[in-house]
Amino acid sequence: MFRHPTRPLAADDALDGSHAYRLKQWPQIPDRFRTARVLGACSRMTVGPVTANWFLSQTGLDAAQALELIGVMAAQGALERISLGRRSAGQPSVTRVPQSRVARLRERLAQRFAWRHAAVAAIVCLGVSAALDNGLAAGLGTFAFPDFPALFG
Repeated sequence: MFRHPTRPLAADDALDGSHAYRLKQWPQIPDRFRTARVLGACSRMTVGPVTANWFLSQTGLDAAQALELIGVMAAQGALERISLGRRSAGQPSVTRVPQSRVARLRERLAQRFAWRHAAVAAIVCLGVSAALDNGLAAGLGTFAFPDFPALFG
């Protein structure tokens, strides 16, 4: 179906959460829409389909601009529109599933201790690098065999 590039989208293309969109090919994005957030959202759309509500929230555009951009991409044939079915008027388009206490604890622990593991790995790598710079042929030196008085007298 041919769609005029400046004609607004039909009412069934509204941002009501009843459709998902996926990029089949990279579109020519107009300069006024070429921002980091829009390019990031388009990049994600090449991986798999996203809902119109997700696209709206990620791009930072208002609803009219998002509809215009979706229309431009659809007119280029770069956009695949996937119907998700109609939603009832009272049904929210996005629902948040609460995490269990264990999942929240795991997430907090992972965030807290991730930098420590990276710091330990960096220190070990620096030590190995320093030992290799001094030359392994001359001996491993104090890095591999520290001078402990209890061991070596």
